[in-house]
Amino acid sequence: MKRIRTLIVDDEPIAQDILETYISKIPELELAGKCKNALEAFSFLNKGETDLMLLDINMPEISGMDFLKSLKNPPHVIFTTAYSEFAIESYDQSAIDYLLKPISFERFLKAIDKANKIINPVGTEMQPSSNILSDNQPNLMFVKSEGKLIKIDLSQLWLVEGLKDYVQLWLEEGKVIVHTTMKNIEELLNNNSNFMRVHKSHIINIRFISEVWGNSIKIKNQNIIIGNTYKEEVDKVLDSYKLL
Repeated sequence: MKRIRTLIVDDEPIAQDILETYISKIPELELAGKCKNALEAFSFLNKGETDLMLLDINMPEISGMDFLKSLKNPPHVIFTTAYSEFAIESYDQSAIDYLLKPISFERFLKAIDKANKIINPVGTEMQPSSNILSDNQPNLMFVKSEGKLIKIDLSQLWLVEGLKDYVQLWLEEGKVIVHTTMKNIEELLNNNSNFMRVHKSHIINIRFISEVWGNSIKIKNQNIIIGNTYKEEVDKVLDSYKLL
C-alpha cells in the first residue's frame, strides 16, 4: 500500500506541531512538508508529489479556501480549521473531511481513514502505531483560546463549565475560556475515564471529588448539582469506587 505523502498548510506553529505528531503516529502517512501560508504551499506543490493536504482556512493574505479554488490539479484535501461556517463550501470543493480545532487524534484518524480509502482503494483501515498513549486514556488536549492554541494537561483539569457558546476549563493553575460546546468537549474527553458529565453545564474530573451528598458533589471549592438526566449514570460510577 502506498504511503500517503501529506502536506501541512497552517500559519500556527502549534497547530503544525500537533498535526505533525499525529502524522508520525500513523505508519501509512509520510510527512511531505509544512507550509505557513498559501504562497509557500503553492511553491511546494509545484516541486513534488503530494497526495494529501491538511489545509487551514483562516490564513494571512490568501485563505485556504481561495487557495484551493486557485489550484488546477489540487491534491486531496482535509480542512483543519477553527471555523465551522465553511463546512458546506468545503464539500463543494470535494474536501475529504472538515476537522474543527481542537482536533482529537481519534477524529483525525477517522478523517485519514477516509482519505486512505480514496487514495488506496484496496487498503485496509489505518491504525495508530503501538506507542500511542492517547487512544484509550488521553492525557492532554489542545484548545484554541484568545487566538492561540493552548495545551491542556488533563491531569490538572478538574472542572468543565458550560457558558452558552463557550466553555470554561478550570485548571490547577487557572481558567481557560474556549469558544466551543459542551458536546465537543465531552467527545474529546470521552476516552478518559476520569471525566464524567454530571449536569448539562458541568463535566468533572472524579479525581478531584472531595464529598458527595444527595444530589451535590463537592469538587475542590465548588459545589456541583447532579442533574436528573445524569443521576443514574453518576451513581453507577460513584458506586464502583465505594469501599464500605
